Amino acid sequence: MSLTLKITSLFVRTLAKPMANAIKRNAHEHERFRKLCVRFAQGLHRIDMRMRLGLLQDPAVIDRQIAKEVAAAEAARKKSQIPTVKTEAETKAEEALTAKEREEIRKKKEAAHKPRIRPLSEAKAIEMGANFAAETFIFAVGIGVIVFEQWRQRRKAKNQRDDIREDLEELQQELKSVRAELEDVKARNAETSTGKLLGFWKGKSEPSKSVEKVPPESKSEETSQAPSKELPSQQQAER
Repeated sequence: MSLTLKITSLFVRTLAKPMANAIKRNAHEHERFRKLCVRFAQGLHRIDMRMRLGLLQDPAVIDRQIAKEVAAAEAARKKSQIPTVKTEAETKAEEALTAKEREEIRKKKEAAHKPRIRPLSEAKAIEMGANFAAETFIFAVGIGVIVFEQWRQRRKAKNQRDDIREDLEELQQELKSVRAELEDVKARNAETSTGKLLGFWKGKSEPSKSVEKVPPESKSEETSQAPSKELPSQQQAER
């Protein structure tokens, strides 16, 4: 039980006690309410006493006592009669009379064994009815507090589940967006790295090609420069 429920139930009980006392005062003062309390208390008293007596008495024992008394009454009646030869009609009439007497004896014994419940006095009935009404009011208030607290707890748990579900959905959306951004970054990095590698390999291959392959124009210039160097030496020799 939560602390809130304990405090609320204690507060409601404290407020319910004056209401219960007011119900008791009204039971003594108002005529209609007093009659209602008396009638209800008498009925409750009868039900209570019948339940108690029913638990104390054994129905099988009562039935055996009734059967014994019926058999004893029949034996006494037969003993008082003069033994004679009876016709069929007289026999049937005697059996019918015996059954009727047996039923009457059974009813008398059942009425004798049936307990008589004395009603309560008016003061006790009013007090009992007022107490029952007050306790019923307090019990109803307590049940209402428990039901309200259970409803509040369920509503709170439902709201918490809804909040957690919303947070999970938001986290999933953020995770999807982060994954998409990561894929974009990976794609860009792959493009830049491939471009750098291609540029690096192109830079290494161009100097080697320039050294290995000399253009024909440079060769013609070298050949033209070589005869020009030989001409001054020939002129000096002729002189």
